[in-house]
Amino acid sequence: MSKPMPTGTSRGTIDCDGKSGLSRRNLFKAGAFSFLGLSVADLMRATVLAGPNDVARCDSVILVWLSGGPSHIDTWDPKPGQPTGGPFKPIDTSATGIQLPEHMPTIARNMKHCALIRSMTSKEGSHERATYEMHTGFKPLGSISHPSMGSLIVQQKGKRNEEIPAYVAIGGNQAVGAGFLGSQFAPYYIGDINNATRNLDLPGIDDERFKRRVDILKAVDKEFSSQNRDPEVKEYGTFYRDAVKLMYARSREAFDINRDDRELPYIKNYGDNSFGRSMVMARRLVEKGVRFVEVNLGGWDTHQNAFTAIENNLQRLDPALGNLIEDLHARGLLKRTMVICTGEFGRTPKINAQDGRDHYPKCFSTFIAGGGIKEGYVHGCSDAGGTEPKDNPVTIGDLHATMCEALGIDGTKENMTPQGRPIRIVDKGTPVKALLA
Repeated sequence: MSKPMPTGTSRGTIDCDGKSGLSRRNLFKAGAFSFLGLSVADLMRATVLAGPNDVARCDSVILVWLSGGPSHIDTWDPKPGQPTGGPFKPIDTSATGIQLPEHMPTIARNMKHCALIRSMTSKEGSHERATYEMHTGFKPLGSISHPSMGSLIVQQKGKRNEEIPAYVAIGGNQAVGAGFLGSQFAPYYIGDINNATRNLDLPGIDDERFKRRVDILKAVDKEFSSQNRDPEVKEYGTFYRDAVKLMYARSREAFDINRDDRELPYIKNYGDNSFGRSMVMARRLVEKGVRFVEVNLGGWDTHQNAFTAIENNLQRLDPALGNLIEDLHARGLLKRTMVICTGEFGRTPKINAQDGRDHYPKCFSTFIAGGGIKEGYVHGCSDAGGTEPKDNPVTIGDLHATMCEALGIDGTKENMTPQGRPIRIVDKGTPVKALLA
């Protein structure tokens, strides 16, 4: 459903001047879950350890992950008239002075509520390593598995709704997990948006029989737990208790977008496809109190025939992300919900011989809105060709520190690994104060 560009635009601001093995424990888990008829280990992964910070600007985060590395020049940082510019024409947005490519009209209409970082930079050009760093804020190490920002936020802020998982990942490969924090802070993963409640429905038995199975399992678990003090045993018990609680919770309706006729107009607006439906669910989840949602849109690894692929991707991204921002704003949720859209790196400004762009971490862009972020604002600039940050470079650590600042989390705090090693929440990052309203 198309919507006209508003006649009034906000005054945009562009900041371009400043300088292990199959153990008895795992066998017990598998047997018990099979006995229930559920994949409970994939269901419920978060518990409260810390209360909210009163100074927080932000309550929840939606990360829209563009897997494969989107070209900054063909998305958030157009370069019209430059040899690196590509075929897309720029269009004006509702934030004066900010332009986007022609295939992003819905986001352009809502740009007055949003911000861009056009001076992101890193050194990781490998998909796996860069994905890890963008999610965790740390470079990969063989000796330790760092927690994703979603897991850290849940650990530091706790749940907003006791009935529902605090961290949900939708689509694509399973998100970077909880690392050394343990599986209790890992995401509840939804692989198929069209069958999102399959693990929440009774497994082919009636309610009475299912509850008898749960009671028997509780008795077995009590006996086993009394003999084994391993923390994973306790985590296992938490998994199935919270999973059963979610099955009977009213909040589970947030996962039922295919059964809620009220969402049909929104699905039409966002796009009646897996990504559009996933973004509708993301909005429903933060309405229900989910702390962190990640939605994956793949297909951005455009080494050849890039512009047809990017145009197709933007036809899915634009209505979903643009309408998400519009709806969060209309419902009064955007002020307390941060929306971030990014990938692991950018693409080369130079177009290669296969009409594509290759991996390029030196300069790329990130979209960010809501949750205390300044509106209608661009932080940092790339140079004329989009080859490097011209000023105000922003590292991945800086981005993570800015998120923490908005959430009221002290990024300099340390977590302790099971081996007794202190690890900071944010590694070598400083909040970008100019991004915060």
